[in-house]
Amino acid sequence: MDDPHAPHIARSSASPGAAPPRPGDVATARFVLAAQLRLLERALAAWPRREAALLDVNCGTGAVLPFLWGCGFEVDAVEADPASRARAQTRCPAATVMAGRDDGLPVEDDAYDWVLLHLREPRRLAAALAEARRVARRGFAVTFWNRHSLAGLCARVAHTRLPGHVTTWWEVRGALRRMEGAPAPGNTASLGTLAGPVNTWRAKSPLAPGSRLVTALPVGAWTVFRCTLGPAGGVTPLALRLGARFGRGMDERLSAPEPVLECGRKPLTSCAPGGRDEGGA
Repeated sequence: MDDPHAPHIARSSASPGAAPPRPGDVATARFVLAAQLRLLERALAAWPRREAALLDVNCGTGAVLPFLWGCGFEVDAVEADPASRARAQTRCPAATVMAGRDDGLPVEDDAYDWVLLHLREPRRLAAALAEARRVARRGFAVTFWNRHSLAGLCARVAHTRLPGHVTTWWEVRGALRRMEGAPAPGNTASLGTLAGPVNTWRAKSPLAPGSRLVTALPVGAWTVFRCTLGPAGGVTPLALRLGARFGRGMDERLSAPEPVLECGRKPLTSCAPGGRDEGGA
């Protein structure tokens, strides 16, 4: 089963004896993963993570598990494919990687503070969102490939396609509004990345900076909706919001006040007891 976080590599080397991935495919996959992690870092910054448990649903081969662990979450995961599940467990031994599907999660109600759902089958959108809502106590987020993005439209003109299963920004927003126990409108936000055509998704492309951008407009090929349940909480201290301006290590200023952004990350070595985390896709 393809890993939604490294789709080009997965297709090139999914079966034993397959040809090794081409250099262009590897470069594209690395660019895509870096853009996805940058988007997740921005989108999930609003989630307090000290002693907070997060469930990564449809984790694939676990490409983002070390990142989530390093951000401070206590991470578990769900994946249906046995081979991908084994790879994910190797990448982050501190996580419990469970067998299951997004429309029938093998955990109890309100078992996790946060749920990160990577949409895999658009036809299961409503059921997957309902399960994420059932399991999440404080909030959930859903990621997906946006068919109506600029990259998606360019792919259709070129008779190609986006790397993963696709839906549209409008379909996901509508499903969120229709679901039982839907979050309040003010507690839902979306961000996207990879706005340029697929052939710009590599560091050496002159249009790469446009594809790296994180934007609130529904034009990114890879998009996340973040939903907070209940009160939004406190706001980020002004010193943190202005950190980048004074060279204090933040990548960019936050565009608006957000719930408290906690500083620091766990060392990735703690994600792989006894050795260095292997990293990479």
